[in-house]
Amino acid sequence: MSDHYQEQLEEVRAIARRIKERESQNDEDRDRIRALIPRLFPEPKPYPRGRLSEVVEATGYTREYVARIRDGKVKPS
Repeated sequence: MSDHYQEQLEEVRAIARRIKERESQNDEDRDRIRALIPRLFPEPKPYPRGRLSEVVEATGYTREYVARIRDGKVKPS
């Protein structure tokens, strides 16, 4: 096989490794967010007005997903 092919194959391998590393970091970051969200909603209820909206904006998650995390229905991995 040509050197050009080998160079491109090595580049593909390197890129794939970087993607895998970033995915692993992203998984860790998502787990950390899921661990922090319940702490943003301490007792007693009702929570301050606008709290859910602020957390939704900060995370980019849906209101329903943040509420499920808040209520303990979604746990960090």
